[in-house]
Formats: sequence, C-alpha cells, structure tokens
Amino acid sequence: MRRAGFTLVEVLVAFVIAGLALALLFRGGIDGLIAARVAGRTEEAVARAQSRLAAMCHGARLAPGTQSGDDGGGFAWRTQVLTAATETILRGSEDDAKPPLRATLFAVRVTLSWGGTLLPRQVSLATSCLAVAPAGPG
Repeated sequence: MRRAGFTLVEVLVAFVIAGLALALLFRGGIDGLIAARVAGRTEEAVARAQSRLAAMCHGARLAPGTQSGDDGGGFAWRTQVLTAATETILRGSEDDAKPPLRATLFAVRVTLSWGGTLLPRQVSLATSCLAVAPAGPG
C-alpha cells in the first residue's frame, strides 16, 4: 500500500527547479541594475562632453592639437582639434581701410572615458567650430 505524499526524490527535484528559477530571477535583476548604472554613467558622460564642446567652441581660443585630463567622478577627457579649412574674407571695397578677416573652420572631438563594470567605456562627440579673426600678415 502506497502512502499519500511526496518521495524524497520528488522534493529534491522540486527544490532544484525552484533554486534554478530563483537564480535566473536574481541574475535578471543584477543585469538590470548593471544596465541602469551603465546608462546613467553614459548619460553623465554625454552631458560632460557636450559641456566641454560648448566651452571650447564658444569661449576658448581654438588651436590645433590634443589635450587630456581628469574630469572628476572617474571620468577622463581627451580633446582633439584639427584645422578643417581656412579662408580669407575681404571686407568692403578696395578704398576701405578695413583689414581682411581670416575664417578658420576647426574639427573638434571630445572623448570621455571611464572604467565600466566589466570593460572600460567611452563616449565621443564631434562638431565643427568657426573662428573669425583679423588676418595677419603673410
């Protein structure tokens, strides 16, 4: 005569299945937290890069070259400025005493990098900036 209830093997199999399900749920939660952290850090890096681009194009005197430094909060920055084109602009007629202007188009790239959870990550933004100044001799 068989008694009602579960055998030890059935109980063990049920525990293994429940353990696997909990492990998968836990892993999914951890992956979600990691993805949220990466998204937050990426969003912060983009904002920092946009701020640095704006400061370079609207306030700083641009010169070709590369610079880098620490931006705080675990972020490092690198800027690269290249001269894309230069044009001399004549103003007025030949009788006017206005000196010509030199317009220079710069290609500017800002890269922010930070240590990610598993791999280092980076964000790069690029734009063009126009600088106009009196044309020098030569």
